[in-house]
Amino acid sequence: MALAAIASLCIPHFVGAASPVRLRINTSHGLSNANGAVIDAGLSSSEVLVTPSSPDNGKIYLPPEKFVEDAKAVGATILSSSFSGWNYLYDSAEYLQLTANGMLHVYAYEPQKPQPPDVPPPAVFATVNRIGGTTGGGIEFGVPTNYMHGKGQSSSPSGVTAQVAGLLACLKYRHPSWNWFDVKAALRATAANYPTGYDPHKYGYGAINFQDANAFTNATQLALFAPAAVILGQKGDRLVFQINPFMQTRRFTDVVFKFTIRPMLTLKELTLEEITAMGGQFQFSNYLYKDANTYSYRMISGETAYLVWFTQDSSLKFSRIEPYSIFGPITFP
Repeated sequence: MALAAIASLCIPHFVGAASPVRLRINTSHGLSNANGAVIDAGLSSSEVLVTPSSPDNGKIYLPPEKFVEDAKAVGATILSSSFSGWNYLYDSAEYLQLTANGMLHVYAYEPQKPQPPDVPPPAVFATVNRIGGTTGGGIEFGVPTNYMHGKGQSSSPSGVTAQVAGLLACLKYRHPSWNWFDVKAALRATAANYPTGYDPHKYGYGAINFQDANAFTNATQLALFAPAAVILGQKGDRLVFQINPFMQTRRFTDVVFKFTIRPMLTLKELTLEEITAMGGQFQFSNYLYKDANTYSYRMISGETAYLVWFTQDSSLKFSRIEPYSIFGPITFP
């Protein structure tokens, strides 16, 4: 029996489990891969509705901000752009607009120039490339070119981007109470690199596993993931951060701790006691500043510091320490 058929048999089909999920494709580039992924996952075109922004295959590309407006017009909450030009700054630029509309934007990881190696995977985008293609800072997932051996598979970055968008839409349909951060958390926590940690040289969280991600039943089971924090710049003795919270259901707030020596990567959730035992000193939580999306750290002359960003849940559990959540050494002469 073909693997695609086996996968379909293993995924329960919930009749009337949710309202249709609407996926909007930027032009019609990758449209067949997105539709094929829906079929491979055992769903129908009435459960996940995939539509193009135009019939032109890449000729009338919409930039991220205009693509959101196009998606809103048709009620789509997941977007897919299978084009080159990814820039990690898109995540900060579009964070408020995408979160305000409850949207996720899947984007091909084909930068026109190399991305900084230490930038985080995006919060409101999902960056994807085929395994064997470009990888680097800020990539989130890799996809084998023959993934699921079905109608969604592709040997191109464009195709696998649309394929992942289709599979993410299917996860959202199967789990209607989840938000898009929960959907991404499930895919991250079951991807190939999760046990050893995020690695920009190996497609971030690595090869996806749709079936394992789909097996989660409750958002409270999903691992916590740190915010996608980036440095905006320096103003005098102040280092200014943009905070893009990973607002999964478990999240309560984002917290930053200061360390005097670089902390070890820690691939399990932590308690406050464990963080302080490692030398962490509390600096800031945006719980008291619910609308704040920036943080200004005042550097001290002669000090060497490392700042680590965490997501915290209501039970005082903190996300793992991944490479992208550590900033430093920070020094100020």
